[in-house]
This record gives sequence, C-alpha cells and structure tokens, in this order.
Amino acid sequence: MKNFFILIIIILFLIFIIARDYQIKKKKLKLINALNSNFFIQTINNLIDENKYNLLEERIRLREIDAYGNEDYKKWIGNPPLDEKAIEENIFHGSKRFKEGIPYFWEKVILKKFGNMELFFEKWRSYCNENPTIDDEIVGSIRKLETEDWFVFIASQIEKSCLNLIEKNYSSKNKGNYKKGIRFENHCMEILKQCGWQVKETPNTGDQGVDLIASINDLRICIQCKDHEKAIGNKAVQEISAGKLFWKGTHAIIVSKSGFTKYAHQLAKSNKVELINEYQLKDLKNFIV
Repeated sequence: MKNFFILIIIILFLIFIIARDYQIKKKKLKLINALNSNFFIQTINNLIDENKYNLLEERIRLREIDAYGNEDYKKWIGNPPLDEKAIEENIFHGSKRFKEGIPYFWEKVILKKFGNMELFFEKWRSYCNENPTIDDEIVGSIRKLETEDWFVFIASQIEKSCLNLIEKNYSSKNKGNYKKGIRFENHCMEILKQCGWQVKETPNTGDQGVDLIASINDLRICIQCKDHEKAIGNKAVQEISAGKLFWKGTHAIIVSKSGFTKYAHQLAKSNKVELINEYQLKDLKNFIV
C-alpha cells in the first residue's frame, strides 16, 4: 500500500513537471512570436516611411489615366505569386512580376532588409499569430488575416502611407495653398527656391503658357503649374512647348497635382516636355540632367 502511494506521488510529480515545462515552452513561444511580430511590423513601417516620397512618385508614375480621367493602378500594385516556392522561382528566373511597383519594392528593399525569404516569412507568420485580422486597404474592409495575405498586407501598408501623404499635402489646412492657380505657382516657386533655383514669375498676361522660369547656370526651365482636379491633357503640353520657344528655355516642365492623361504623355514625349508632380520639384536639377 505504501509503495502504491509513493507511485502516485511520483506520477503526480511527473505530471506537474510536464505541465510546468509545457507552460514555460508556451510562454517562451508566445514571447518569441511577440518579439518577431514587433520586429516585422516596425521594420516594414520604417522602410515604408524612409521611402515614402519615392513610393508616392512611383505610384503616380505607374498610374494610368484614360482620356476621361479614370485611374488604373494595376501596374503599381502588381500581381506577384503568393507561395514561397513560386516566389523564389520567379525571382531566380527574373520574372517581370517583380520588375516594378510594390512587388519591386518588396524584393529590392524589404526582402533585402530581412536578409532572405525564410526569415521574412518566419517573422510574417509570427505577426499573423499575434494579429488575427487585417485592415485591407485594397479590399477596403477588415477581415481575418491568412498566411498567404503577406502581399496584401505589404500593399495595404504602402497604400496607407501614400494616401496619408496625399491627405496631409491636400488637407483642408493646406487647401488655401492650392485653391487658386496662383497659389499653387507660389508653392512650386518656394520649393524651387529652397533647392537653390533662381525663380521668376512671368506676367499674368502674355505668359505664353509659362508660369515660372527657373534658372541655374546654363539651365533655363520653363514651368507650367496645374492645380486641376482632373488629369492634364494635350492642351497644356502644346502651350508649354510654344512657351519654351518664346521664353528661350532649355527645358519645358509641367507640374500637376492630378497627373496626366495617356495622350498627354505621348505628346510630351514627342515634344521633349517633362511631366512631373510637385514631389519631384525638389530633385528637379538631377531629374533634368
């Protein structure tokens, strides 16, 4: 009888040890998941924040606008494979699916930061365990987060950053700067002056389609500033082309906050007119050279 009680005590002790070890391992796993999850989201957000202006410029560049102002972001968002093995094969064979837009940024910047694909997905799975839902900017709703949602998540975070940047620049607080064309011209002029350009305004009448003339050394840039809600079409390209000749400019630029139509891009290319957004003004010298 005594031996029986001793056996029971030993069994209970072993059960206690096993249960304790299980709880310790569970807590350790939870801690590792939390650390990996925090590392994942902080790394992603830091990389997006560091590159937010370039990302927005790429978003605008890859946006396609038809003659009626309808926007298409397919090239920007892309359509990469979601399976790890398929991703590896696509990258190895130089697939076009990672050559531009968000997929390109993921491969060249995000994946490079994590070191390799295995580490990226290890941290991603930890994030999924810690965060069961996703605020999907692409779909436009909150839903359950699945492991294969890695790209939707990345695209959502990038889109959120781009939209926040746009909102900050065109918020009601700053709308006064853009309400009239002249105020947008002043805004563009201030950006150029801060970057070292000598800028002068053309007369209100007889400007021949040129709002500003920016000069550095032998460069004389004729600039038209467009504060429109819809994409800019061919007319502006025709105006700045003529204005460049009239003001004896070396280059012709149109700055628009709403993008350009497909036909404007085609005409601009044949007339050597550069179409840019206000974010590119700060790098205008390098852009022109």
